Amino acid sequence: MRGYDVGQVDAVVRRVRAALESDSEVQRALARDEIRQVSFSVGLRGYDRSQVNDYLARASALLA
Repeated sequence: MRGYDVGQVDAVVRRVRAALESDSEVQRALARDEIRQVSFSVGLRGYDRSQVNDYLARASALLA
């Protein structure tokens, strides 16, 4: 039942979604960099780590 911290993941996903909806290359590049460097705390009742990793990998490809 251990997974990535919900608040941390939600914050990153909000920024990634905003970048995906943006026409700004700068915002998209910043989101790609954040995905590459992000590190989440792990705790009880967090998000499934493999699902979050898969989402971020797909989002990074879309931002490219």
